Parts: sequence; structure tokens; C-alpha cells
Amino acid sequence: MELYAARAPLDAEATPDDPRRPLAEEIAAARNLPAPEGGFIVIARDAGGVIAGFARYMWEQLPGWAHVLRVEIAVLPGQRRQGLGRLLAERAADIAQQRGLRVVMGRSVDRVPSGAAFCRQLGAKPAMVGRENRLDLRRLDREVLARWIGEGPVRAPGYRLQFVAAPTPPELMGHAAEAMNVMNTAPREDLDVSDTPVTAELMRQYEDAALAAGEQPWAYFAVEESSGRFVGLSTIIARPGTPDRVWVGDTAVDPAHRGHGLGKWLKAAMTQRILDELPRVRWVITWNAGSNDAMLAINEQLGFRTAAVHTTWQLTTEALQVCLAAEVAAQ
Repeated sequence: MELYAARAPLDAEATPDDPRRPLAEEIAAARNLPAPEGGFIVIARDAGGVIAGFARYMWEQLPGWAHVLRVEIAVLPGQRRQGLGRLLAERAADIAQQRGLRVVMGRSVDRVPSGAAFCRQLGAKPAMVGRENRLDLRRLDREVLARWIGEGPVRAPGYRLQFVAAPTPPELMGHAAEAMNVMNTAPREDLDVSDTPVTAELMRQYEDAALAAGEQPWAYFAVEESSGRFVGLSTIIARPGTPDRVWVGDTAVDPAHRGHGLGKWLKAAMTQRILDELPRVRWVITWNAGSNDAMLAINEQLGFRTAAVHTTWQLTTEALQVCLAAEVAAQ
């Protein structure tokens, strides 16, 4: 509770127009991490014992990501330029070395320029630039939506869409995992990561964690009628504490099945479902790699507009250690 209160100015700085996620939901999410995920938070206090900043250190025991330490370092506005961020970065280097993680990653947002400046100071390089795009359903072009839904079965004969609200039935979990593996074809730009094979068990772990945290995952799948394979998907997460918005998880179509308008059909069907069943939702929020031209084009045609630009930074653990040591030597 103390950290949640202390973070208020940081949240206001990064997302000034958004409601905060309720404390109860944050606690539920922290207590129900998916099995592959781990991490902890370090809190920094000033001489009077007041929270001055914090760092979250996270890792995932997943193929393609098992070598990465993801780091979030945050220093309260009035406490910056005193070396606190550097101390928290030193802890990141120590943790990465102790756990045998060779890459350290963090993210900055354009609304807070000091974050990018700090990453550069540590020698990190931008590995992916992504856009946070938002659709205001009050300004949605309903004619475009209706057209995409109507054109779906015409442009993609031999396919159908299947809606699934978690928990996913056991008989569909394997098919859903196959569709999720299509996300390995999404642009990763310069991120030092590789494919993560998604299994039915892995999907179940993440879905169970979301449900235990009070979230509601939804998915639409594109199904090839002749084989029964799930060849595309679009997913969202709804959270009861912020009923005016939902978050898009993954949207992708198997490369072998592209060119039939399945991406538009999936996005339109999910948007219509939100309108029909979640009438309090105003905002649909998604993130796209800046190089993902196809998905960006679909989102822009549907009415999504860029709300923020996020940059993922990375450097090797060794390079971080060298940079920190050089700063000490220069003092």
C-alpha cells in the first residue's frame, strides 16, 4: 500500500489521462504470477525513510527469454539526479550475474524523457520502438466495422471464426496454443530474444494466472474448416477495476493463411463483441512494433491512434557492469 501511494506521481507523469489500476487488482496480479515468471521489487528510501524510488526485477523461464532480466527503475521526480537510479542499476547487474542472465532490458516512454536519457547513460541501445495505439469506441466508424465483418466470410471462404472466453475448454487448448505460436512471426526488431514455443500447458498456466487475478481473457480464433486448425487469433484482457478500457493481447495470422482479410475480420469481430457485451468500455488499447506495417495499417483503418511511443532498451550484463565500473573510476 505504501509503494502504491508513493507511485502516484510516477503514474500521473507516464499516463496522465488514465485511471490507476486499483490496489486490490495489483495485489491479486502479484500473488498470481504465471509459473514461468519470477522477480522481486527493491524499494529505495531517503534519509527520512520516505520512498524515493523503486526497481522491479523480473525474469521468465521460457525458451527465447530465459537469458533476459527485465528491469523497471523508477525514481520520484523530486529525488532524481542524486545517483539513486544508478544504485538500482547496480543491483540489476548483480542480480543478472547471480542468475546467469546475459541481457538486461528496460523500457521508456516518450512522455518521460528522463527514462531514455538514463538508458543511454548506462550504455543501453534501443532494440524496439513500439507504438501504444488506442481506439476510442465513441468515435468508431461503424460502417467500416460492419463492412469488415460482412466481407470476412466472402474474402475468406473455407474459414470461420470461433470465440472463446477463458477458461478455454480442454479440447480447444491445443488448437489455441498452435495459434499462439503464430506470434513468433511478429516483428522483434533488434531484441536479443528468440522464438518461444507455446504449449497447451504453458497457455493454461498464463490463463489460470489471469483468471486468479480477476482478469477476463477473450479470444477470437480463425479456423481453417478443412483441417480444423486455428490459424489466426485476436485476444483481449478486461479488468473489472477499469471497466472503461480493455487491452489487446495478441493479434496474428499464420503467414500461410494471409491475404484473405482474416486479420481485419478478427479485429472487427472482437470490436463488435466488446460493443455488444462490454458497453462501459470506451478505450481499446494495443501495442504494436513500429515495424509491423500490416497490423499498424489495420489498426489505423479501424480508428486506432497513437497515444504514446515506448522504446525497449537492452545491453549485455557485462556491458552494464563495465559502464558502472567506469563511472566509479571516474569519480
